[in-house]
Amino acid sequence: MELPERVMGRLFGLAPRLVEIQDLGAREYGMSYARGRVVAALHALGPVKMRRLSDAVGVTPRTITGLVDALEGDGWVERRPDPDDRRATIVALTPAAGSAFARLLQAYSGLAQDLVGDIPEADLRRALGVIELIADRLDEVVRRGTAAFDTDPARPPKDLRKKP
Repeated sequence: MELPERVMGRLFGLAPRLVEIQDLGAREYGMSYARGRVVAALHALGPVKMRRLSDAVGVTPRTITGLVDALEGDGWVERRPDPDDRRATIVALTPAAGSAFARLLQAYSGLAQDLVGDIPEADLRRALGVIELIADRLDEVVRRGTAAFDTDPARPPKDLRKKP
């Protein structure tokens, strides 16, 4: 296998393991990955309009409404009327959610230290640069399509094809 394929294979192998670790920590707080992204966005942005939150999380307005409904039901967020636009709603973390999220960030920091804390800073900066480059390229590849998903894909063996 060529080096680019080996790198991608390692990334594909790491991704589910990292999400699994993230999910384990979040489940302590009754949090799913999707809900965690909303809470993290609110932590970073502060109180925002639903539309801005939808854009920040990268989901549709309908999806963000469902996530906010669930988070509000669990006491993580609150809705407020927008004082400047009576049609808009502001979403904000509750004080209890802010405290809980701070504990989650501490756990995340501990995990980061365990995984990469003893790697030299220059190596971490180089790794981060490469990861950011891959992320940018991934966005571009998804936008334009890729040769890996061409119009004449290889056919899977008969027993692996989806059944009607």
